Amino acid sequence: MRMKQNRKLMIVFLILAQTTFGQILKSGFDKSEYIETLKINQKVHIPLDKWDADTNVAYPQDYNFVYRSPVVAFDNIWDLWVHKEKAVALISIQGSVQTEASFLANLYAAMIPAKGEIQLDKDFKFQYQLSENPNAAVHVGWFVAMAYLSKTVVPQIDSCYKAGIKEFVLTGHSQGGGITFLMNSHLESLKKQGKLPVDIRFKTYCSAGPKPGNLYYAYDYERMTAGGWAFNVVNSVDWVPDVPFTVQTVNDFTAVNPFYGAKKIIKKQKFPKNIALKHVYKQMSKPSLKAQKNYEKYLGKMVSQAVKKQIPGYVAPEYYKSNYYVRTGNTIVLYADDAYLKLFSNDPENPNIWQHHLPRQYLFLAEKLSL
Repeated sequence: MRMKQNRKLMIVFLILAQTTFGQILKSGFDKSEYIETLKINQKVHIPLDKWDADTNVAYPQDYNFVYRSPVVAFDNIWDLWVHKEKAVALISIQGSVQTEASFLANLYAAMIPAKGEIQLDKDFKFQYQLSENPNAAVHVGWFVAMAYLSKTVVPQIDSCYKAGIKEFVLTGHSQGGGITFLMNSHLESLKKQGKLPVDIRFKTYCSAGPKPGNLYYAYDYERMTAGGWAFNVVNSVDWVPDVPFTVQTVNDFTAVNPFYGAKKIIKKQKFPKNIALKHVYKQMSKPSLKAQKNYEKYLGKMVSQAVKKQIPGYVAPEYYKSNYYVRTGNTIVLYADDAYLKLFSNDPENPNIWQHHLPRQYLFLAEKLSL
């Protein structure tokens, strides 16, 4: 299988060698580009020998498939496609699949700093910088998946670059979207470090992407992709873009805020005003602080024991003391109108939790976009 993929890759590169290269990808949301990513993101979830039997979403029109990665970490894979006529490659990261390992990545929802070093197994220590802000933090489960996938993504980008391809579309649906946020940040960081050529251009379409990190990470990601180079496309009745659930504490505010030093200010008040204010402050702040500790305890430290069984040699990192997850990136809303809801029920009394989440439903709404 690997030899066949490599042969196909070389044929595509030889064809592209005939192409006149110049900037091809344009900034801004492109409906046709997004629809093509939806079709490709459908294929990445299906075994290669069963593609012809899949009729849920039409076959991609503009790209040729050339490579599928090995399975790593939490049953994660990615596919490489190359445009039939243009010097553009597309990297599609698989979302959740129906395995315990795959859902473990979602459940492992503590945060880690967006810059640091992590021992992923005995032979793999991963150094990274996904943000320049020291307060930025990201989802540890999707980060681990991204780190393992990067071991094959980066060499394939290098091979494409040597063949003359300097422009890449990054995409993923669902969990794949969450991982794609982090992959985008990692690849841009490698450019800054001189580990990837600086003239490579990435354009990103996360689809049904969940929340990948905290507010400081979101700010940096949105600055990094400013000018229309990254989007997260969401169905307005899909629940996945609203996870992980978030806990905001007084410690999640920016440095200059009314809550910083509140205890000292309250202490200076005269009795009994100081007692009353202290009680109010505790009643407001303690529940969220306790919730954050429990979040880290159960979805960090406890889940990490299962992660160690899945990834032998994994060393759980120190977690960031926050779980303030926020929506990230330039959001394109696929609004579920009456015509959509007649086809796809939104009845909470008879729920199908994936009813609004699959590429088929996203494709139905995307085709109606006027953008």
